[in-house]
Amino acid sequence: MDKSAQPSSPVTPPVSEKIHPTLFIALGGTGMKVNIRLRRRILNAIWGGNNQVQHISDFPLVQFINFDLDSGEVTQDGKSVKTDVLAEQVAFTSEEKVIEPLHLSKYTHSIDELNRHREVAEWFPLTPDKIKSLGIDPSKGAGQIRALSRLYFFDKYPTIRDKLRDKVGRLLNNIGTQADKLKKLGLEIDPGKIRIVITGSAAGGTGSGSFLDMGYLAKAILKENNISGKVDLFFVLPGGFNAFNTERVQANGYAALMELETCMRGNPLLKHWDATDNLFIESRPYDDVFILDNGNVAQARTENQEDIYEMVSDVLFTDFTSQDFANKKRSVAVNQNQFKIRNFEVSLPQDYGSDTKLRFPRAYSSVGQAVLDTQIDARQNVRLNQQVQHMLKAFFGVANAEVTGNRPTDKERDEFLKEQLTITARTFTDLPEFLSRVELTQATGEFTHYQIADDLLQVEGDNSVIAQIEQKVEALFERLQNGGADKDQWLTLVREIQQQLERDTKGSSIDSAERNHEVRIKENRLKRFAQWTREDSLPEQLFRRLDDDERGGLDYTLALVEMIKDRLENDNGIIPALEKNAGRFKELSEKLESSELAREFERLKETTGKGLLARLSGKEKQADTVISQVKDTLRDSLLFYVRSVAAREAAQLLRDISEWLGRKESVDNNGRPIWSGFVGRLQDGRNAVDNLLKGIDANIAKIKASIHTQHATLIPLALVKNDEEQPVDSQQVREWAKDAFKDFGGSKTLFGKLQTQEGQEELLLKLRNKAVQQLPKNLPGVDPLMTALAALTPDEQREKFRLLLQRAMPWVPLNLNGDFDIHKDLYTCLIGVQNASEFSRTYGAQLAQCLPQGTGMTAGQIQFVESGMPGKLICYTELSGFPIPALTQLSTYLASYRKESAIIPLHVHKRISQFVQPIQFNQEQYRQFAEDFKLFLHAIALGILERLNNGLYEFLIAKDNFTIGDEFSIRQSGFHSIHRTDITAQVKEKSLRLDNAQVAALVELFEELSTSAYKAQKRTSEEGVSSNFEAFPFKIAELLKNEYMARLNRQAPADAKKLRALAEQYKGQWSRHIEGSLADVYKEEVDALHGEKLTVVKEFFNEGWLENLFNQASAAPPAGMAPPPPAAGNGAPPPFAAPQHSYHLSVSGTNYGPYNTQQLQQYVQSGQITRDSLLWREGMPAWQTAGQIMELAHLFAPAVGGPPLTAPAPPPAP
Repeated sequence: MDKSAQPSSPVTPPVSEKIHPTLFIALGGTGMKVNIRLRRRILNAIWGGNNQVQHISDFPLVQFINFDLDSGEVTQDGKSVKTDVLAEQVAFTSEEKVIEPLHLSKYTHSIDELNRHREVAEWFPLTPDKIKSLGIDPSKGAGQIRALSRLYFFDKYPTIRDKLRDKVGRLLNNIGTQADKLKKLGLEIDPGKIRIVITGSAAGGTGSGSFLDMGYLAKAILKENNISGKVDLFFVLPGGFNAFNTERVQANGYAALMELETCMRGNPLLKHWDATDNLFIESRPYDDVFILDNGNVAQARTENQEDIYEMVSDVLFTDFTSQDFANKKRSVAVNQNQFKIRNFEVSLPQDYGSDTKLRFPRAYSSVGQAVLDTQIDARQNVRLNQQVQHMLKAFFGVANAEVTGNRPTDKERDEFLKEQLTITARTFTDLPEFLSRVELTQATGEFTHYQIADDLLQVEGDNSVIAQIEQKVEALFERLQNGGADKDQWLTLVREIQQQLERDTKGSSIDSAERNHEVRIKENRLKRFAQWTREDSLPEQLFRRLDDDERGGLDYTLALVEMIKDRLENDNGIIPALEKNAGRFKELSEKLESSELAREFERLKETTGKGLLARLSGKEKQADTVISQVKDTLRDSLLFYVRSVAAREAAQLLRDISEWLGRKESVDNNGRPIWSGFVGRLQDGRNAVDNLLKGIDANIAKIKASIHTQHATLIPLALVKNDEEQPVDSQQVREWAKDAFKDFGGSKTLFGKLQTQEGQEELLLKLRNKAVQQLPKNLPGVDPLMTALAALTPDEQREKFRLLLQRAMPWVPLNLNGDFDIHKDLYTCLIGVQNASEFSRTYGAQLAQCLPQGTGMTAGQIQFVESGMPGKLICYTELSGFPIPALTQLSTYLASYRKESAIIPLHVHKRISQFVQPIQFNQEQYRQFAEDFKLFLHAIALGILERLNNGLYEFLIAKDNFTIGDEFSIRQSGFHSIHRTDITAQVKEKSLRLDNAQVAALVELFEELSTSAYKAQKRTSEEGVSSNFEAFPFKIAELLKNEYMARLNRQAPADAKKLRALAEQYKGQWSRHIEGSLADVYKEEVDALHGEKLTVVKEFFNEGWLENLFNQASAAPPAGMAPPPPAAGNGAPPPFAAPQHSYHLSVSGTNYGPYNTQQLQQYVQSGQITRDSLLWREGMPAWQTAGQIMELAHLFAPAVGGPPLTAPAPPPAP
C-alpha cells in the first residue's frame, strides 16, 4: 500500500484546548433527551481513577437549563434512562427548569392588547383571528408553531435571563472555589473560558422557535460578564421527525434554516427583549453551528431518533476528560476555523457581470462519533451494582433466598428476655401453712414465679411495697398491743387496722386521696413501659443485634423479635403464666381474708372477752398469741393481694411490650404478613432493603440487556473473557459497607433513612462510591479491546472497522458531488484508543482501507490519539465549513414550506422577507431574480415605486395603489407575475421618452445607488490584501448605470460629459432621498456607512423642466455683474424639496432631542453643534458625525449675510 494513503501519525494541532466549564441549555424535547443522556454519562463515569459523582451538582464543570413550553405532560424520556441506575439523580431539578404555561390570551385577546406589549407586537405574526381559526391551545405545548415558542421566550424573558446569569455565575464560582474537587476528579480546565451549548431541533415548536433568541441572549450574558467564551448550537434537522406530520416539520425546518442563515450573515433578529436592558446584542447568535440529521455523509441512516440523541450526548460527554483524545477533539473547532470564515459563491448569469456572485457563508459544521466497544464500562457497572447488592445483604444481614438465614437460638432469646425485660423464673415456695385446711382451685402447690412481677413492687429507693406493708402492719399492731387499750377493745381496733391497711393497699371509693399500693404498681408498670420503649433502650438493643457481625443482622433480629413475642404470648408463655399467678395470689389473699382471718377473729373474741370465765379459763393470756396470729394472717393476705396485682400488671406490661413490638395486621400481595409496631418498623426496613435489592436486580438486568442492544453509533465487540461473576467474601463486603456507612452511626440511623426516597438514594450512593473504589484495576499494557480484536478473523475485523467508520461520519446529509467544494481538508478524524501507537501499528493500515468511499475524506485525516479508556475505540469526525445549500433535503423542505406557509405562519417574525433563501437555485431562476431586482431598482429610480413607512413599496395603476412587498421580498422571491407585467410596462413607457438630460441624471442616480446606497465593503483577504466587496445589489445598480451611460453616449456623445456634470451639480434638486431605505439592505453586503436610495422628484418628468435647470446654470452672468453668492454644500444649490427629519444628539453618552433641521441650523450657527457632533435619525444604522450626513452638508457651508437666529439653549457642546 502506498505510504501516502496511510493514516498520519499523531500530530499535535496548532491549538490545544483544555476543558471549558459548560452551561448546557436544552430547548424542547430534543434538547432534554440529549442532556438527560449526558447527565447519566457524567454520573455513571469513573473520574480520576476511582471517584464517582454522586449528584450532578457535585460535578463543578457543568450547569443545566431545561427550557420548554409546559404541555402538562411528562417530559422525562423513558428510553433515555433505560440503563440508568440513578434515574432520580439524572432528572432535571426544579431550579434547572424553565417550564411554565404560556398565557396566550394576554397577548392575543385583541389587537389593542397585543400592542400594549411593544416588543412582542413588533414581530408576532399571529393575529387574534388567526389564532382562533387555527384552534391554537398553548396548554398543549408549542404545537409545532414556532412563533408561539418565541412568544414564550419573550413572556418568560426575565426568568430566562436571570437563570442564565445565575448559571454562568455558578460556573465562575466553581472555577475559583472547587479546585480540590476538580483535581480529585482528574479534570484540568481553562479557567478563562466558558462554553454554552444549546441543543434543539429545527422541526418542532419550542426549540425551532427559540434557538436564535437563546443564542443571542447567551452571547449577551457572556459579554455582560466580560467572559471569553463561545456559544455553540447543536441543531437537529427534521429527518427523524417524519412521524409527527412530515410536511409541517419540514416546513418548520426550512423556515428555521432561513432565519439561521440570515442571522449567521450578521443580520440580528432583534434589538432587545426588554427596552430597559443594557445587554449588547451581537450580530451573530452562535460561534459554531453543528447541523445533524438521521442520515450521514457516508449514506448511513437511522429511523430511530434516539440514535442521534445517544451520539450527540456521547460527543458532548467526551469533552469532559483531560486525555489527549479529548484535548484534540476540543481543538478541532478552533483549528478548522479557517474553513468557516470563507464563503460559498454562486455565479450569476454572465449578463450581470463576469464576477457577479451570490455568497453563502460556510459557517456550518457537523459531527459524527461511533464507538467500537467491548462495553467493559457497562460490565463494570454490572459488577459495581452486584457489589452494592452484596454490601446491602451483608450489612443488613439479609439472607439469600436459597440460603437459610442466621436465626437466634432459644438460649439467645431467653438471655435477651432476662437482660432486657428482667424475665427470670424461680419457684415460688412461700406458701401459708393453712393451705391444708382449705379447699383451693388454683394455688394448689408450688409454681413458677417471674422477677418482672417483683420488680413492679419496687418503689423509690431500695424500698418495696412488700416491705412497706410489713412495716405498716408491724407498727399498727405494736401500737395496739402497747398502747394501753383494753383487750376487750382489740377486736374492734383490729377491724379498724384491717380497714386502714386495705385502704392503703387497695384504695377506697370513699377516701382515695392517697396513692394506694395498687395504684403505685400500675404506675410502675407505665414507667417501666416508657423506659423500655425509649430509643436508647429496647430499640437500641435490637438495633445492636442488627449491627452484630457475628450473631446479628436484619433477618436475625426479625426472627428474634418474633421468638420473643411467641415466648411471651403462646399458651404456655410468660404472659399466660403471669396471669395465672395473679389468679393464684388473689385466691390465696381471698382465702386468708375470708377463712383464716375470720377464724382468728373468733378466737380473738373468745380470748379478749370480760368476766370470770375468761379469767378462769386463762384465755386472757392467750390473747397476745392470737393477736400475733391475726397480724400474720392479715399481713399475708395483703401481701398475696399486691403480688396478685404485680403479676397482673407484669402480664399487662409484657402484653404492652409485645404490642409495641408489633402485631400481624394483614397480608401483602404475596401473602406475607404485614406487621405493626417495632416489627413493622424493621419490616419496613427489610422491605426497603428488599426493594433496593430488587431495583438493583432490575438495573443489572437493564444494563445486561443494553450490552446486547445496538444503536446506530455503537458497534459491540465481544470480550474474550467475561469475569463479571466473582466469589463473594461476605465478611469483606460487610466491612466495606460498614466503612461506607461509618458516618451514620449504625442501623438505627440507617433504618430511618430507608423510610424516605432521599435517604435510600443517599445510602445507595455511599455504597456505590465504595464499590467504585473496589473495582479491579486493569493490568498495565493489557487492553481488552486489543484482545477482543485479536480474537476476530481478518474479515470480521474489516467488517467492524467498516461499520465503525461509516457510522462515525458526520451525521448530516450533504451533496458531496456538486460544486460545494467539500474536500478532505474540511474533515478531521480522531481515533481514540488506550494505546494509540500500538493500535496504529497493528490496525492502522487495515482501518484506512475501510474508509467509506465518496465522502472526500482520506486516510491522511486520521489521527490516532490516547483516550485513557480501556476496552473501547472512539472514532470522532468533524466536518467544518460547509454552506447550507449543500444540504440534500432543502428542495423537499422548500416544497413543504411553500405549502404550509399558506396555512400557518412559519416564521418567528411577521416580516418574513428579511430572511434569505438558504437554497441554491438554478441559473434560470437566478436570472429571473436578477431581472426582477433590476426592474425593482429601475422602477424606484423612475418614481414608479414609492416606499411606505413600514418598508413596503407600492405602485399606482388604474388610480389604485398596490403593494409588492419590501426590498427583501423582491430579493428572495421576485415579483408576482401580474405585478411584474404592470411595472415593466410603466418603466418602459417612462424610460422610452427620456431626453438627454434625464438620461444623464439617471446615470448619476444609479452611480449614487452603487456607490452610496449599496456602498461596497472593504474586505481584507487571508493574505492581507484589501479590496472592495461588490455585492449583488451594487452590481445591478452598476449594470443600470452602464446601460444608461451607453444610451447617453449614443444619444449625445458630444455632450455626455457636460450633462453628467450638470446632473451631478443639480442632483439635490432633481432627486430626493428615500426616507427609511437605509434599512432595506443586508448588512453583510454593504458598508456600514452606506446612504439612502435616491429617486427622482415629481417635476423630473415635466417636459423641459430638467433641461431648463441645466440651461440656467450654463448661462454666464452679464459683464460687470457680481456673481451670485456661493451656495451651500460645496457649490451645489440647496436641496430641492428636502425631506424633513428629526435628529437626536449624543453628548458624553447622553441623548438629547429630537431636533428638526431648522433647530440644528441655529445650533450650528451658534457654534454649539459642529461637524464632529454625533447625530442619529430613524433609518441610519449607527451614530454618525454631522459632517458625514449628506443631507446636512449645507448647514456647514459659509454663512451668507445676517446674524444667526436666536434659538433655545441646546445641551452642552460635545
